[in-house]
Amino acid sequence: MRGGLDKIDFYEITIFESLPIIFRISINHTGGDFVNMIYIESAFLSYSLFKVKLGGTMTNKKSSILILLGVVFLGLILRTPITAVGAIVGPLKSILDINNTVAGFITTIPLIAFAIFSPMVAKLSNKVGLEKTILLAAVIITVGLGFRFYINTYVFFLTTFIVGVGITVGNVLLPGLVKKYYPEKLGVMTGFYAVVMNVGAAFAAGVSYPLLSTNIGGEKFSTGLAVNIWIVIAIINIFIYAAMSKNNVVSDVKDTHEKVHGYFKHSKMWTIMLSMGLQSALFYCSVSWFAEIMISKDFSPETAGLLLSISQFAQFPSTFIVPILADKLHNKLIIPTVITIGYIVSLVGMLSTSGNFVLMLTFIVIFALAGGGSFSYVMYLFSAKSRNESEAADISGLAQSGGYLLAAIFPPLLGYIRDISDWNKALYVLIATSAVLLVTLIHCSSKGNIIEK
Repeated sequence: MRGGLDKIDFYEITIFESLPIIFRISINHTGGDFVNMIYIESAFLSYSLFKVKLGGTMTNKKSSILILLGVVFLGLILRTPITAVGAIVGPLKSILDINNTVAGFITTIPLIAFAIFSPMVAKLSNKVGLEKTILLAAVIITVGLGFRFYINTYVFFLTTFIVGVGITVGNVLLPGLVKKYYPEKLGVMTGFYAVVMNVGAAFAAGVSYPLLSTNIGGEKFSTGLAVNIWIVIAIINIFIYAAMSKNNVVSDVKDTHEKVHGYFKHSKMWTIMLSMGLQSALFYCSVSWFAEIMISKDFSPETAGLLLSISQFAQFPSTFIVPILADKLHNKLIIPTVITIGYIVSLVGMLSTSGNFVLMLTFIVIFALAGGGSFSYVMYLFSAKSRNESEAADISGLAQSGGYLLAAIFPPLLGYIRDISDWNKALYVLIATSAVLLVTLIHCSSKGNIIEK
């Protein structure tokens, strides 16, 4: 077992020390010192998380590096194919010849995949093994992104669904991967991969429009490059998990499918599922439409993409802090209240702001902090409001499946509202969604477990 940082290979340290340089270079073209700072601090935090003892089942330096890279690259591929689309949805609509309603389904399609396949992933992993299942996910994502280079309406939607299936597997199994290899450092490593996911999402949102604007190989190819360049990360995952699969072990966890049907007899099961769905709806609507909303508020496409990118980075402080506070605060209603106030204040601010970068940046950051906090708080409730690991897993699976299905309605709904009206009306819908989220979160946070027996 590896004991601490002093025993971590030199090359492991070098990987994480290089992150600030890599991200600084990648966004230097923006000329924005604030954005550079965000990227550098995000990368530095990722590195800093490794300046602690890492417990786990690692046997040697080679396997340790491989596992770390497995966590990093799996985290990087779970949001980038989705957020990359949101940043260039305007040009993409023109190329695919679709309206806003149909464009909204581009983000909805992965959510439908999440809802359908999430309950099946654990069964597959138990049968064939964790590493082999993730390897399969990497292959699926690679195939989906590869064919998505062919910019055709029907092909684009079909391949986006295929990518969503692969991402579903990664979403479900990444926590299990961390638990398997870092059982003594779950908090640190969970925080680490959350940062990696946010960094990947932000980077994708920030570079998509610059890639599109290069017009390499013509309009269609540059568009395909902007939304599918992340195939490189998927291919790297294939190599990593092919190597890790050599030590693949099939789990002996028993299926709990039959017992979960009774969970919906309990009111908190419904409100935790609604909470998961509503906070996911707010996130995916922001990914899908915030760039377009910013453009309607007199910002350039480049600036709109930059604001969307910042919104991804700004999430991770609250992602870390909120679960810690939730565990310490006696009044469990404070956090849901603060989160939803943040949502409402930021959305109302966006309604009344046009062309003022500083003000819009402020509201974007507030929204992002509320988003990061709401996600991690719901994750916290899965554990805090259950009696054991098995029950927490059941609640998590059911809440995510139903929640993502609910969230899938919102991006096309906002697109439809825009087609018949304007983006302000869509923002009103998000404000109302935030108010309902407050009610569901308060109910979940009240005294007692989700399942009372």
